[in-house]
Amino acid sequence: MSIGRRGAMQVSLGALFCLATRLRAQDILAPPNSATLEDVIAAFSDGSSIRDGSVTVTLPEIAEDGYRVSVQVAAPEATEILLVAPGNPVMPVLRAKFGPMAGAARVSTRMRLAQTQDVLVLARMPDGSIQKGLKPVSVIVGGCA
Repeated sequence: MSIGRRGAMQVSLGALFCLATRLRAQDILAPPNSATLEDVIAAFSDGSSIRDGSVTVTLPEIAEDGYRVSVQVAAPEATEILLVAPGNPVMPVLRAKFGPMAGAARVSTRMRLAQTQDVLVLARMPDGSIQKGLKPVSVIVGGCA
């Protein structure tokens, strides 16, 4: 397959357009920064009732450095999870979907935390119900500017 001048120009213009626009995927997919915790929960739950369940959130009790706080989430049989830090400027931290080929509904990552807060995890189960897990964490030095 060879690319002629016309094809090269089209690719170049497309790349230039992508570099010139200041649009990010986060701007399209994430709720606005002014969203409240209730708005974030309502957007994820679609009106389903939320109950305590088998969602396990593992965080250190005291985070000396809010710039990188390790977090592990386990939600057996969940199809999707949402990690929310209500004390951060942008509350939704992570949204993950698990397909039928996923070995386990577990996520391990690091996140920034601005202040002492209760980290919330919402998990959508196969039947459409929403389960939650909550874990408090004390932050000594905030990680969000």
